Amino acid sequence: MTHTTLAYVLAGARLLLISLVTVAAEAHWNSPAFAQPAPALRHYTGIFLGTEAGRVNVIGGALVAGVDTLAQDSRPALTFFGGGRYEFPGRIVAGVELGIGVEDGDLRLDDPASGLTVDYRNNTHVRYGGTLGVVVGAARRTLVFGYVSENTRTFDVTIDQAGRTTLQTDEQGLLRYGAGIEQAIGRWLGLRATVGSSRADFGGRATNIEVEKPIDVAVGLVLRF
Repeated sequence: MTHTTLAYVLAGARLLLISLVTVAAEAHWNSPAFAQPAPALRHYTGIFLGTEAGRVNVIGGALVAGVDTLAQDSRPALTFFGGGRYEFPGRIVAGVELGIGVEDGDLRLDDPASGLTVDYRNNTHVRYGGTLGVVVGAARRTLVFGYVSENTRTFDVTIDQAGRTTLQTDEQGLLRYGAGIEQAIGRWLGLRATVGSSRADFGGRATNIEVEKPIDVAVGLVLRF
């Protein structure tokens, strides 16, 4: 064997030895005893878009002879919403949300005794508010939350009384509140369900009816980014 060949053999053996030592060291430090735990995924940090269908409280008003003349019903609605939220250490999640919805919000009041008919025409609502919740479960994929928001509608009002027609515009705001649950499905998608109620404030004005607080319910899909 020539000196040149021997040199090549020794160099190859040294390179092989270094490679074996490197592989053994990596295997040792990457073993379960030394591996660092992967950080927990925060499924509820980021922005989101969604849509939900449900039944909502609708109240229309008109000022007739100094009385806030109301009509109320629960109607089906489809709402598109979006917002942002952040999952803090301790699994607490806080967020803000804005939504716009479409519905059959037309209401009608008939009072034959006084010859009064009021039509309230509305097909949309806008809401804005916040959520506060906690992530539960070992997989951290389930969010239980409460919500508070302001829901507003604008009505075109037509008042017919004693053969006279009057037009008005009415804006009604409802304070919505309730609770919900959201389940992360895969990387981007979530399922949401909410149940709650709402209340209206008429500033101490006299009203023709005692306003009820019906239950609002909705189910929907959430796309997380």
